[in-house]
Amino acid sequence: MIEVVIDELVVRGLSPGEARAAAAALETKLAALAGAGGAEVPARTEAFRRLAPVSADSPGALGETVAGAVWGAVAR
Repeated sequence: MIEVVIDELVVRGLSPGEARAAAAALETKLAALAGAGGAEVPARTEAFRRLAPVSADSPGALGETVAGAVWGAVAR
């Protein structure tokens, strides 16, 4: 089982509804990436990681882009 906890997701320039859509896309994409396998995930670690800012053309694409960045940082 893989558990990823995101304490804070800062979204600028989106309405509350768009921010919720981006967060939902993030959750969906992270679940798909974790379920796909193929990446070696290290044993549980408690770490603070600040990822570089990302941008995208839509709330859904933004969520997916953030998910890819998070997964890339976790599955190293």
